Amino acid sequence: MSTTDSDALAGLCHFAQLASGADLVMAVEIEANGWAGWAASFPAMPFSGFSLARSGILDHGWSGEPVAAAGFRLPTALLHGLNGPPARLLFVPAPSLGAPLSGLLVLWKGEPSATHLTPQVPLLATSVARLLSARREKLREVTVQNQFIDLVESVPAGIVLMEGDGVSAVINERAADLLGCPPGNHRARDLAEPMRTLRQRCDNHAELEQAYGAQVGNVSFASTLNWALGERTIEVDTHPVRGNGEYGRIWLFTDVTAELLMAAELRRLAASDPLTGIPNRRHFEERSAQIIAAREATGHSVAVLMVDVDHFKKINDSHGHPAGDEVLKVVAKRCREALRERDLFARFGGEEFVALLAAPAVEDAPAVAERMRQAVAATPIDVGDARINVTVSIGAALGEALPGSDQPLLAELIARADEALYRARAGGRNRVSMTVK
Repeated sequence: MSTTDSDALAGLCHFAQLASGADLVMAVEIEANGWAGWAASFPAMPFSGFSLARSGILDHGWSGEPVAAAGFRLPTALLHGLNGPPARLLFVPAPSLGAPLSGLLVLWKGEPSATHLTPQVPLLATSVARLLSARREKLREVTVQNQFIDLVESVPAGIVLMEGDGVSAVINERAADLLGCPPGNHRARDLAEPMRTLRQRCDNHAELEQAYGAQVGNVSFASTLNWALGERTIEVDTHPVRGNGEYGRIWLFTDVTAELLMAAELRRLAASDPLTGIPNRRHFEERSAQIIAAREATGHSVAVLMVDVDHFKKINDSHGHPAGDEVLKVVAKRCREALRERDLFARFGGEEFVALLAAPAVEDAPAVAERMRQAVAATPIDVGDARINVTVSIGAALGEALPGSDQPLLAELIARADEALYRARAGGRNRVSMTVK
């Protein structure tokens, strides 16, 4: 006999058929509403389910003896299985888990023979009930497992679930792709090396080893760390199941590369001037305060340059605002290229730009400003068919970074550079004017 519950039930049906001389014996799983959803039988027959709710079988007080079948309304499926109506039938109730009306159905086309052991058939009820319950429980476990698999595969993350016994584990397809092993059930110890190898591939593996190493022996630790895999960033969240490491541990691997890139782009857009692509005024003020604060300990000087495009309104009026926008973009590019890498340059508003020079000597500020002025004036700016001669006026102010001076010093330098810019414009434009406190 097969070791499966279904085969065992079929074997019991065969035994009951031999003992009773019946033409058909069925172990039937019957729901509380009378629906027979599954059966094993001998002889074997196709089964599509039927209802016994109105048959009278479930309402009869069975004593273990066959009775005339004529008093019952049997479903057509049974009649087809017998190739005609039965003369006698016996139902042996065998309530099973989740199917309380289940039992063994025995049918004879003619009268049962007195030489058969028909009275012994009801003794099989306990075995039938046990096998039906076991089969139903296994089906439930398979259903739950399939639902679990569907669930973990529908989650947009790699999942590694370590069971509380510390021996078994299960991983979904996304985790399998990361770890280089097949999805499904694994021994927990067999996943340790793939996970270690994945960490070692990370750009920040030293940081990760230190963080996880500090948790050795702590079965209930929880953490969320980013694993940097080249251009990809994987957020790895690990925590004990239900808050208790004795129940197991779950690892969630979520690719957050797109989210981080989007966040970085949003930060860039928030800090950038949309026309020229250089920092905007808000970013300039925030970053300048940081630069000045960093210079306080050494007492180094800082300088601010205010840059204004000469006669910009006339450019707009003569060539149109699109041409004016193109002029601003080219001026920003030429000025940025004339500055040192460590200098900060931003659009201050309208046709005005501002630069912060960190740690310049007294002579550096006017020299840098003159380099910017020449870079803009050296070559006309081509916009369509027009060649536009563009110049800038620059006002510069120099000050010393002292403790506690960050934002007040910046505001003061901007004001003094603006005054110098006014003098440059009043002096004929296309020039640099410097003021030193």
